[in-house]
Amino acid sequence: MTAMQNQSSLRWRWIAVLAIVALGATWAARSVNSPARQGGISWVTEAPKPVPSFSFTDQDGKELSLADFKGKMVVLDVWATWCTPCRAEFPRLDRLQAALGDQGLAVVPVSVDLGGLKPVDKFYGDIGVKALAKYLDPASASAKALGLRGLPTTLIIDRDGNEIARIEGEAPWDSPDTLKRFQAMLAKG
Repeated sequence: MTAMQNQSSLRWRWIAVLAIVALGATWAARSVNSPARQGGISWVTEAPKPVPSFSFTDQDGKELSLADFKGKMVVLDVWATWCTPCRAEFPRLDRLQAALGDQGLAVVPVSVDLGGLKPVDKFYGDIGVKALAKYLDPASASAKALGLRGLPTTLIIDRDGNEIARIEGEAPWDSPDTLKRFQAMLAKG
């Protein structure tokens, strides 16, 4: 076998390995968040724990932190415009905010796009987002502070600022079961 054939063979082996890893990750995400699990969302819950501090900005450049949402239940979604699962779940997050925003729920979608507001504006326009505010973190301080493994990752944060659940991957945020679960948590105060 020539050196060129060896190189080609090795390249194809790496392509096969990467394809298997990608398929496995896709299967894992679908099975973890399968509709059979708690209204379509796998709520990985532990004892409430404080969320590490980090800052981000709103669309006007004002610096914020999660402390600015104290007293509300927060659905913190860390995402990016280039993320295919993020694109799929964004209309659902928009409907969740529209349905429960006046009951004390704040959906806080924090974009880690390097391009800042411009790609986020385009994304919101393309998707037709109406109820969600725009939050930016191009330095990815949120991903680093929270120890995220991928996008989207969503944290459910109670009114005292504690993480009570973490969901990796897209989820049916506006499903009837999910809405009922949030309504029950909001009613508890």
